[in-house]
Amino acid sequence: MVDAFSVAFRLCKPALDAIAPNDSLPPVAPALPATWQCDLSDNSLQWSPGVFDLFGIRRDARLDRRAIARMYLAESRELMERLRAAAIANRTAFTMEAQIRRADGALRWMRLSADVICSGGRVTHLYGSKQDITAEWHIS
Repeated sequence: MVDAFSVAFRLCKPALDAIAPNDSLPPVAPALPATWQCDLSDNSLQWSPGVFDLFGIRRDARLDRRAIARMYLAESRELMERLRAAAIANRTAFTMEAQIRRADGALRWMRLSADVICSGGRVTHLYGSKQDITAEWHIS
């Protein structure tokens, strides 16, 4: 079975490879969207390399959704959790801007887009993109 995350990652991988040969990105990566997926059966996360970079987490790190959610600043986390719950309940997509504190303590703004995957009439996965938009917030 091919899932949306795998397809999106395969489509983005050539661009990511062009930016990040040898798996190294500068601290602020170019603002390309990166893909993610959450399996709702166990809340496990799959991230493309760009999401790891956005959050400042090693690409081989084990992901825990609760720990990742705590990286969102309180107001952003509360909004994200409300929109996430509504998306699951109503089988709808959402987009929001959120502020996170990276593993190294730096603050970043990101655009989070999410949609649902349904099977048998129920939502089984959330997936989408995350994009660093910090530079947009620093424009006067």
